[in-house]
Amino acid sequence: MICCDAHCHLGSRQFDEDRDQMIGRMLKDDVKKAIIICCSEHDLEVGLELRKKYPSFKLAMAIHPQDLEDDHSEKRLLDFEEKVKEVRPDMIGEIGLDYYSHPHTKDYQIEFFKRQLDIAETYHLPVDIHCRKAANDTYEILRKSSALGIIHSYSGSIEMARQYMKLGYYISFGASVLFKGARKPKEVIEKMPLERLLIETDAPYQSPVIGQRHEPKDVKRIYEAIASIKGMELSELCEIVEHNFDEVFKG
Repeated sequence: MICCDAHCHLGSRQFDEDRDQMIGRMLKDDVKKAIIICCSEHDLEVGLELRKKYPSFKLAMAIHPQDLEDDHSEKRLLDFEEKVKEVRPDMIGEIGLDYYSHPHTKDYQIEFFKRQLDIAETYHLPVDIHCRKAANDTYEILRKSSALGIIHSYSGSIEMARQYMKLGYYISFGASVLFKGARKPKEVIEKMPLERLLIETDAPYQSPVIGQRHEPKDVKRIYEAIASIKGMELSELCEIVEHNFDEVFKG
């Protein structure tokens, strides 16, 4: 049985003191495939080493929508594309829009989102999409792009999920299914097709336990919760999600 973590920040400084042990714990708990999200030089440096060491780990790199306050220059985009040529990532991500925490950089976010989608198209790479309080703009931008990939940490409606899926996107769910009183993600999971489902932790972020660091090994709890929601065996869910994970990178 193999579990996949479709979105985790293994290069985060929060893991600097015990990264090898953390990865050992995830592998021991059957989390054998992962997408490493790299949105800083530090994370990318670590991510590249991890991809060499663990061939089943995929590498995603991007300029994050929350990171445009100090530098939103054309040069930054040009430098990013040069880095993509050099690094040859498996994915561009996470990119997108965040009107919840950074509404004041909205215009820059839209420009960087569109330009990074263009880069993904140019190099035939899938994308990983961050969207907070920006569903309509996100959808309208994706609708005009040929890039495809994953909507990360989904928390929207089933209607919007269906719109993303019509475009060809996979929908990834995280620890929100473990939160008490979180009805919406469970309702969406109940109604959405298994062939578009992915599962993630966003580790070390979005921990289901206050004050406790999130790790990729915790994805197994999310799998168990989703298997219960869908009324299916854990082993069957693992097979389907692994197939979906692999399909993201076949385009």
